Amino acid sequence: MTGSWYAQRFRPDGGITAEGLRNQLGRPALSLPTVLVRESAQNSWDAKADGARTVDFTMELATVGPAQLNAWRSLLSTGMPSVPPEVFPLRPALREMNLRYLSVSDRGTKGLGGPTRSDYAADAGHRNWLSFVLNSGEARDTEGGGGTYGYGKGVFFLASAVGTVLIYTRFKDDAGALRTRFIGSSLWASYTSGDRPFTGRHWWGVAQDDHCEPLVDAAADEVVRALGLPRFEADETGTTVTIIEPNLLDPTVPEEEAQQLPPEEAGRYLADAMGWNLWPLALEGRRRRLNPRMVVSGAPVAIPGEDNDAVIASFAAAYRRLQTPDGELVECKRPRRLLARFAVERTFGAKSRSKAASDLGLVDDLTEGEAPHHVCLMRTPELVVRYVPGPPAPHRDIGYAAVLRVEDDLDATFAKSEPPTHDAWIDSQLHGQEATFVRVARRRTKDRLDEIAGARKNTIVAGDQPVGSVARKLGHLLAGVSASGTGVGGPAVQLAAGSTTAGGFGSLLGGGPGGGGGSAGSGARAGGARRGSGRPRLEGLPHFVESEGGTVLEQRVRLPGRGRFVASVHVVTGDGKLESDPYAGAVVPSVIGWRSEVGTLLAGDTVDADVPCEVTLLVRPVVDATLDISVAVAAP
Repeated sequence: MTGSWYAQRFRPDGGITAEGLRNQLGRPALSLPTVLVRESAQNSWDAKADGARTVDFTMELATVGPAQLNAWRSLLSTGMPSVPPEVFPLRPALREMNLRYLSVSDRGTKGLGGPTRSDYAADAGHRNWLSFVLNSGEARDTEGGGGTYGYGKGVFFLASAVGTVLIYTRFKDDAGALRTRFIGSSLWASYTSGDRPFTGRHWWGVAQDDHCEPLVDAAADEVVRALGLPRFEADETGTTVTIIEPNLLDPTVPEEEAQQLPPEEAGRYLADAMGWNLWPLALEGRRRRLNPRMVVSGAPVAIPGEDNDAVIASFAAAYRRLQTPDGELVECKRPRRLLARFAVERTFGAKSRSKAASDLGLVDDLTEGEAPHHVCLMRTPELVVRYVPGPPAPHRDIGYAAVLRVEDDLDATFAKSEPPTHDAWIDSQLHGQEATFVRVARRRTKDRLDEIAGARKNTIVAGDQPVGSVARKLGHLLAGVSASGTGVGGPAVQLAAGSTTAGGFGSLLGGGPGGGGGSAGSGARAGGARRGSGRPRLEGLPHFVESEGGTVLEQRVRLPGRGRFVASVHVVTGDGKLESDPYAGAVVPSVIGWRSEVGTLLAGDTVDADVPCEVTLLVRPVVDATLDISVAVAAP
C-alpha cells in the first residue's frame, strides 16, 4: 500500500502547465455537471469491451465514512508537496470532517491497459492508460467512438473543487490475466519551489525520479478497500474515476452566485442529465446498450427514460422510426449525397420541468413546463449532440420531438465540426464539401421544423366575423397532436357501451325527461350566430385531453334552453373554406359525443336539453389541420 506524491518538473524542452490542461475544454455553454455526464459517459462508451452487450455506467455521490477518513488522510498525505494551498488545495480538504466524493464507474469496458510510461512505444490497441492517465489530446482509437480531441477527461479535474481524482482500473493483459491499477492525479496550478519550476501536475502512486508508476494488483485492491471505494466483482473489467470534493454548483443561477447543491439535489440533477443526454444508448432492444445508474449515499435515484418520461418517450419514438418508411432522407443536391435521416413524433400534453433539460435548451419555464419543439442531433456513437429548437406549436400543450442522425459514412466529417465538448456542429471549422454537408444538413433541418410547426403555412382569414368569434369558432392548428399520444392530460373520456343515438340531459339538468322533440332553428354556426337566447354559444377556447382512445378536443357549449342541438366539425382549407370533399383515404375529424356537468356521457352529434345549461362537446381531431367547430339548433 506504499504510495507517495510525485510532482512533475518542467523538462529542458518545455511542457504544458496544469492551467493549460484545465483550459482545453474552453468555456462550455452547458453546465459543468452536464458536461461531466456527457464526457464521462462518452469515455465509457468508447471503451466498451469487445463482445460486451451492456456497458454499466454508474455515478455514486457519497461522503467518506468515519471508518475510512483516517485512511484517506494518511494515504493521500504521504509525500504531499510543501506548497501553499492555492497551488495544491487537496491539503486543507483532507482535514475536513465531511469529505465528499463522486465515483464515476464503468463495467463491461476494456479498462486502462498498456504501457505506464509515455516514452514506451505502444500500438493503437494498447494505449488506454497513456491516453487517459498521462497524455493530453490523444483520443482513443475506437471504431464508432465519440471522442475526437482527447480532452474530455479534463472535465474530471474541473469537476473537483481540489482538482484531484483517483483512478482504479481492471483490464486483461495479453495473456488474458486480470490486472488492476490504482493512481491518484492532481491538476491545479503551476508553481516554483526553490529554484525549480513545476507544471502543477501531480500523481500519487509509486514515485520514481522522473515519473510515477501506479500501484498494481493486490496493492491497488487494498488501497481501494481501505478508502471504501467501489470495487470489482468476479471477472469484471472497467474503470472507476473518483472525484474528490465534487464541484456541483446549482446550474440554474449565475456562477458567481451559485452554491453547492445538497447531495440529494445534486444526485437528482446528475440523474436527469443522464436521462436527457444518454437516452439513445439506454433504449431497450439495442444490440449494445448503456445502463446508466445514479446512487446518492447508497440509495438509487431514478433515471428518466422512455418508460417514465413522456418527452423522452417521444424522442425515442422518433428515433425508432428513423430506419422505417416513416424516416425521411436529408439530402444534399450539389454534390448529390445522402446526409442524414430524420423522423418526428407529435406530442400532446408531454412537458418537461427538469433543470437538466433546461440546461440543454429544452425548457424555458421550469414552473409550468414546456412542450418540446426540438430536433435531437446525433451521429454514429448515438450520444445526444444537441437539441436544436424549432418554432413552437400554436398551442402550449402541443409539441413535436424530432431526431436527426447523420449517416455513418459522414460521421468523421460531422465529428470534425464539433467543439471539444461535442455539443454543436459548426461548419466554419470545415472547408469545401465537408462544410457544405454540415451547412445543408442544418438548413434542411430548420426548414423541416418550420413545416412541422406550421410556420410556413398561410394564415387563415375567416370572412368578416369579429376576432372574438373567430377565436371561438376555429380550433387550434393541430401541428403536434399524436395519433396515440404520449402525454398525460385531463380525465379519460369513455362513452357508455351501446350509447350511439341522440340522448338528453333534461332530467339531470333540472328539466323533464330527455329525448323529446326540440324547437326548430336555423343551421347557423354558433361562432357566427346572431345574438339571442335561442342560439347555442361556444364558451372559451377548445382544449385537449388524453383519453384511453387517443387525443380528444373538448369545447364548452352554452345551450340556451329546451331544444335539440347538433354539432359538426370540419377541416378548414387553405382558403378559409370548410372541407366538404376530403381526398380518398383522408382522416377526418368527428364528433364523439357530449358530457354533462355531472359527468354523464352521451354519444352522437345530437343532444336534447330542457333548461339553459353548459355541456362539453367531445371531438376527435386530426393532425396538421385547423378545425371549425359548430353547434346549431337542429332542423325540425
